[in-house]
Amino acid sequence: MARNSRLYSLDFLKFVAALMITNSHFQPLYEDVSPSLATFGVHGNALFFFVSGFLLMMGFEKKKSHGFLNWYKGRMRRLWPAVFIWVVVSAAVWKQSLTVGNLLLFDGYWFLQAIAVAYIVFYILTRPMKFFWGGKIRQMQCLFVLSLIVSITYFFMMPMANGSPFHTSFHYVCHFSVMVMGGLCYLLKDKIKCTSITRDMLWMIVSFIAYFVILKIGKGAMGTRYYSQISALIPLHTFVYYLYKVASYTWCEKAFHSQVWGRIMSWIAALTLEIYIVQFAFITNQFNSIFPLNVLLVFAIIVLAAYLLKVMTSLFLAVLSKEDLEWKEIVRL
Repeated sequence: MARNSRLYSLDFLKFVAALMITNSHFQPLYEDVSPSLATFGVHGNALFFFVSGFLLMMGFEKKKSHGFLNWYKGRMRRLWPAVFIWVVVSAAVWKQSLTVGNLLLFDGYWFLQAIAVAYIVFYILTRPMKFFWGGKIRQMQCLFVLSLIVSITYFFMMPMANGSPFHTSFHYVCHFSVMVMGGLCYLLKDKIKCTSITRDMLWMIVSFIAYFVILKIGKGAMGTRYYSQISALIPLHTFVYYLYKVASYTWCEKAFHSQVWGRIMSWIAALTLEIYIVQFAFITNQFNSIFPLNVLLVFAIIVLAAYLLKVMTSLFLAVLSKEDLEWKEIVRL
């Protein structure tokens, strides 16, 4: 595994996650073909949580702590201003209502609510680890197992779902173990061996297929068949892990150095938050007559809107800052 390829691997995971989550909301674009094509959202969310856990642990290991409040303020500085500005823009352009919920509490964006809470839990459970027996890696392994137990317990206690349980309140709980796995992979980054991309890719594909097979068996069923869906947590985690491994080979770094595809992947990876926030305003069936070009067209519009939101957010933060405005920094991805 090439040492310099690791951050490229995270950018690739963010790129894939943005595509998967956006595609999962594209039901109107596929309504004349097959709405079931609008899928992969659970995998995209899991990738985001994995990357978040990896980067949080990297920050804990490399930076001195300045206290929880300052740390959490830095995390919210990345999330809240973009949502705030988009809510205001949506109210001005599409006449959407302005409420305390959508201005301050991320109403309508369950993923942001979940990760804002997950940040707090992750900090509380991982920052004191060096003071306890067993070492940080062993403790992260225990935390990973504990988070899986919590997910399994919640699954059996929650009401039965007609569709996928991963599209219910369960998604607030089940992704935390993926975040912990991301932090654990950072701690083990020099011990994870990448010796066969073919084998790792095969495990990734098998995990991807196994997840949907398990849900197909249990969807809409009762009793044992329904509860068997909890086992989909296993291939969900292994898919994320093996995709991370596949992206950690040197091909990924070379791909990001490509003049065309490298720039496209870098842009999308840098706009993952903004893409998630703006996409619901631009998903439409108005271009379905040119399928499948409608998918590319709508996604391009979403990316453009996401970039404009990022510029507005950067300008908003720059105006509030004591520093002079640096326009190159404001418009730079």
